[in-house]
Amino acid sequence: MPQSPAPLLPDSPNLSSAALPENLAVSEDDFLGGRINLLQPKKGHHRSGTDAVLLAACCPAKSGELVVDLGSGIGAAGLCVAARVSGIKLLAVELEAEVAAIAAANMTRCAEHLAESSVINADVALRGEARIVAGLRENMAHHVIANPPYYRPERFQTSPNEARATAHMLTDEGMEPWFRTAVSILKKGGTFTVVQRADELPELLQLMQGRFGNITVQPFSARQGEAAHRVVIQGKKQSRAPFRLLPTIALHDAGSDVPAARIEAVHRHGAAIDLS
Repeated sequence: MPQSPAPLLPDSPNLSSAALPENLAVSEDDFLGGRINLLQPKKGHHRSGTDAVLLAACCPAKSGELVVDLGSGIGAAGLCVAARVSGIKLLAVELEAEVAAIAAANMTRCAEHLAESSVINADVALRGEARIVAGLRENMAHHVIANPPYYRPERFQTSPNEARATAHMLTDEGMEPWFRTAVSILKKGGTFTVVQRADELPELLQLMQGRFGNITVQPFSARQGEAAHRVVIQGKKQSRAPFRLLPTIALHDAGSDVPAARIEAVHRHGAAIDLS
């Protein structure tokens, strides 16, 4: 078994791969054409896929910088960043204890790509001293990435599985806590990158305003010529650069189930999507 990467937060509570729950059914799944192989729960929890890969591709991290993955799940998005930009420091924050333990195991599996890493089993909505005690300190991160739950309980039926419901459903506060925490822990000039449903764009823009500048929206559609179904939105802390809306990227060519060449490069070869 590979050695775990150096702990990022040695003085804060964080998980090691030794905490992986017993009797938890997991699969092993390749990402980025096999650059990394990650454990995922077979059922009962959200499984990572295309959205995590797109989010990671849009993160402008450089080697040696700290990336914080809020609501990390199994750690797929952050580890896809690490596979593309070897030598980053990665902090994953995940509320569900079982999933956080899997993320810690995945950090060890991908140790060769990481300079340092830690996994915190905590709520992204923590405030003030509680957030600091958990390890989320002010002005610590160069980049924050997030794939918040996509659904609101007042608009969609909740899953009978509690863990799956938590992974997919926003709380009554919506996405506000994610933005509040991100702006707190980012350094000046740091970026916050979020992937979400396209119909949440008005809310995303409202939450970005007053917290971030240089706000950039990258829409994605399932096929060329179709309306966008996903957006990645990115803002920079304490920037005054203007808003930009980029051309839509289609995941597939028109009338086809074959990935478009640009997306194939992202999924298979770890190519970046430059939002700058």
